[in-house]
Amino acid sequence: MLKEVEYLLPTLDIPHHHHEKWDGTGYPDGLAGEEIPIAARIFAVVDVWDALTSHRPYRDAWPEEKALNYIKDQSGVHFDPQVVEVFMKTIAT
Repeated sequence: MLKEVEYLLPTLDIPHHHHEKWDGTGYPDGLAGEEIPIAARIFAVVDVWDALTSHRPYRDAWPEEKALNYIKDQSGVHFDPQVVEVFMKTIAT
């Protein structure tokens, strides 16, 4: 659907690959590590942070500390460890 919007073409790797996981168990293409475009790796961390710390109709928002611990625990599994490191430094400021 987004490929029809010309100005979005350079960014399509983000919605297409942000569910890939660092360890290769994600989808849609089963990419691993640096095979995953960097923009998608960054977005994956930010997207999970937003999802966990936002209230949803089916659950309350997680406290920030719990969400940060989850992201740290998933470093090297779900998320690029370098992206997590930068995210942690950025969120702390």
